[in-house]
Amino acid sequence: MDNNFVDKYINLVRKIAHSFNNSGILFEDLVQEGLLGLCEAHNNFDDSRGTTFSTFATHCIKNKLLSYVLREKKQNLDIPSEMKLKSENNLYCEPKQSNFKKLTFPHEMPEIEKKFLSLYFEEKKTLKDISEILCVSREKTRQIKQKAIRRYKLYASSLAVTTNN
Repeated sequence: MDNNFVDKYINLVRKIAHSFNNSGILFEDLVQEGLLGLCEAHNNFDDSRGTTFSTFATHCIKNKLLSYVLREKKQNLDIPSEMKLKSENNLYCEPKQSNFKKLTFPHEMPEIEKKFLSLYFEEKKTLKDISEILCVSREKTRQIKQKAIRRYKLYASSLAVTTNN
């Protein structure tokens, strides 16, 4: 990746980093982390998937920044820091082993999503095991996983913002 490429997309990185500016983390650190997300986008972009690079890069940068903010705030939040958040372009990593004790959930989260997250992250159950426990198909389990992680991501990001105010 050359300097011309970075120069072309630095304003995109700064714009996205600015939206995380109230997280209590230095803006320069957010920009640096955003540049790492840009590098990931550059390395993983596949134009055959029918999306533009800037759209793909936006998702990668946002996910990188959100993961960074959550990692930095993990002392104040009871969430697994290893949880990588799924983008609409399916760039995510499965959760790794972590040493957190107990997840806390938003009150409005559906019980099935709470159960899924508990089984998946706390009890380390596989998707197959969870589908049997919940008595739903594997496809339904996958859908529950997507919704639960998306909802939890929003919940965790709102906590990150409120802990700084």
